[in-house]
Amino acid sequence: MDKIRPQDLDWASLWQQANHNKPSQKKQATDWDQKAASFATRTVHSVYTEKFLALLAPQPGWSILDVGCGPGTLAIPLAQQVQQVCAIDFSANMLSILKKRAKAKGLNNICCHQLAWEDDWAAHGVQPHDVAIASRSMAVTDLKDALLRLNAFATKRVCITDRVKFGPKDPDAFAAIGRKKATTPDYIYTVNLLYQLGLLPTVNYIKLEGTLHYKDFNEALASYTWMFKDLSPTEKHHLKQYVDSIATRHKDNSITLHRRHVPTWAFISWEPTPDLPSPIRYKANAITRRAMSTKKSHRTQIQF
Repeated sequence: MDKIRPQDLDWASLWQQANHNKPSQKKQATDWDQKAASFATRTVHSVYTEKFLALLAPQPGWSILDVGCGPGTLAIPLAQQVQQVCAIDFSANMLSILKKRAKAKGLNNICCHQLAWEDDWAAHGVQPHDVAIASRSMAVTDLKDALLRLNAFATKRVCITDRVKFGPKDPDAFAAIGRKKATTPDYIYTVNLLYQLGLLPTVNYIKLEGTLHYKDFNEALASYTWMFKDLSPTEKHHLKQYVDSIATRHKDNSITLHRRHVPTWAFISWEPTPDLPSPIRYKANAITRRAMSTKKSHRTQIQF
């Protein structure tokens, strides 16, 4: 039997293979548009945000590129601590909430771009920043290109978070409805790929809360339903039973869910280098296809 040498492993190809073998549940912009309001409410105050910012340790003079910014979970607090934030997301509703939040706080140092990973950022005015971050937004189609792109758009530091094992999804919920939780490539692929590219990533871990709080049972159930595609009536019934089984109901109708599997995220950071290959330059026809799908790219500077 031939010995496998670590240096012979192609981590980009291994990630592609593992990603290809899992059931397709990639969320589209329209999915996140529908999720935007509830997601924004739930992430205003979170252990995740506090721990991410502590590990990032933002400096006053920094400019930060926030890729997959969502409703401003990190962009808003960062804009209060750094010089400039450039926020990218492919969900129009997420960016709309971000801009409303920024206006409410009197922030005028955030610019927004409705763009996806697949778009040509430079063609839409995105410039390299001191620091590039991608927080819980590494659901990409090409991991190597995404990492090269972040490296190319940062001059001082790149920080991302990637899933550990099950990520944000509850494997017990999958078991409850009779589905097997598919194994997905997690952070270990990312770390090894970065090393293979000649980078030396640092890894820390962010462990989330064991309990989740919701205003009522319907909101709690909707949060769990988000994990699945095409639930049958029987699966919906079993999921409702499962959520009820881990719930504590309060007098004001609010709900606390107690998770057995607490999600953990890997906080991966590295110093960018200009010596790496440039990321793929996407052709104009790819951008044209996205424009035809009604997701127009635009840049908005928040001003008052």
